[in-house]
Amino acid sequence: MYATSADWSFDQAPDFSKQQAEFTLAMKAAGAVNWYYVLTSDNTARSMMVWPDKETAHKALKMVRDDAAAQNNHTITMTCEGEIVAGF
Repeated sequence: MYATSADWSFDQAPDFSKQQAEFTLAMKAAGAVNWYYVLTSDNTARSMMVWPDKETAHKALKMVRDDAAAQNNHTITMTCEGEIVAGF
């Protein structure tokens, strides 16, 4: 398993009451096993995705990061990724 995350900044948080179904379908279609979006303040968030492998993750990262950023007027401030070595 492989994980990716991104820290986001924005002027206005996304309205997930309207967008959650669309984002969930897009993440599943891209191959994500799990997807989480955590509001960390009024103008920041962290997205975390679990993928079956690095190859699947890298194929999807343009859609996940670039397209989502443009669609929602968000800016990525930091990213990280790596093999999952422990968890439950």
